[in-house]
Amino acid sequence: MRLCGAFLRGLRLGILSHPHTNVNSTKVLTKINLITKYLKFGEVVVIILALLIIFKLLFLTYPDIVLTASRSGLLLWFNNVMPALLPFMVITNMLMSLGFAEFLGKFLSLVMQKIYNLPGAGGVAFIVGLTSGYPIGAKAVTELRKTSVISVRDAQHLLAFCNNAGPLFILGVVGIGFFGNRTIGYILWTAHIFAALVLGILLRNKNRLVQNEPVARTNTISFGKALGGAVKNAMESMAVIGGLIIFFNTVVAVLSEIGLPNEGMLAGWLAGLIEVTGGLGKISADGISTATLAVAAFVIAFGGFSIHMQTLHFTEGTGIKAAPYIFAKFLHGLIAAAFTILLWTIFKQFV
Repeated sequence: MRLCGAFLRGLRLGILSHPHTNVNSTKVLTKINLITKYLKFGEVVVIILALLIIFKLLFLTYPDIVLTASRSGLLLWFNNVMPALLPFMVITNMLMSLGFAEFLGKFLSLVMQKIYNLPGAGGVAFIVGLTSGYPIGAKAVTELRKTSVISVRDAQHLLAFCNNAGPLFILGVVGIGFFGNRTIGYILWTAHIFAALVLGILLRNKNRLVQNEPVARTNTISFGKALGGAVKNAMESMAVIGGLIIFFNTVVAVLSEIGLPNEGMLAGWLAGLIEVTGGLGKISADGISTATLAVAAFVIAFGGFSIHMQTLHFTEGTGIKAAPYIFAKFLHGLIAAAFTILLWTIFKQFV
């Protein structure tokens, strides 16, 4: 496949450098570009299939570890993730169904336009994303996009800084649960929020003019129907989230068995790139220091591929691209780590 790609690239270069390029040459170039595109897509498919086969064999080789990790992921989802996310998800769904985006857009239009150059209706994703946790911000952005309230470009921008870890997770699970210190939780949460706000400003499109157009309302529905639909939608979403948590928890466990570092800050960082909660547990085991807190802040903000898959599940069919989102979360992690170092330097005397 690589040889075919190299041959086509050479053929394309030869045609372009020829002094007598004509209509037929242009048609040939178009076909070459199309074939090259399919070859690149084919390479990605081959890589994905190879990884799936490898993990299938690993799962069959270590069935005891797979079962233990699956149970652990299931309990993590049932005992920690679902109680923390389900109420927020139901409320978010109801707010969207009852037209809260229109209402909030009128009050936040000035802030969203002046600071982020976005429509006021994006304020609902802004608020939800700062207060609810992964992947509720992504769901709010998706609902705005699916109802044509915001454009694809606005949705891409919103998703970058509105899909964040929730305060319950950072303050409770990470601060008190892992590091055993409430102040650490507040430092990490403050750094996380400030980093998201700064990221939104850095990614804004300065040349774009935003008009404060009224948001189109969908047909008004009753409170009971809105509640029933919200609960049904939330439970379906939670099932997908649970499945992804179980799967990636198992992946991390198997990789740890075959050589991925299992202890220390490096192990926590690597595990956190895949699944956040398990990675943070390993990072916190190294104690409280500038390095561990900075790495923890990065992992929380980046989100890990488990959360990225949850996010991309919700954004499917909206036109939002995965690569810019993941790159934005990488930047979010770096900025959050920098803010954490600054805040830790100032407030560590109170810990």
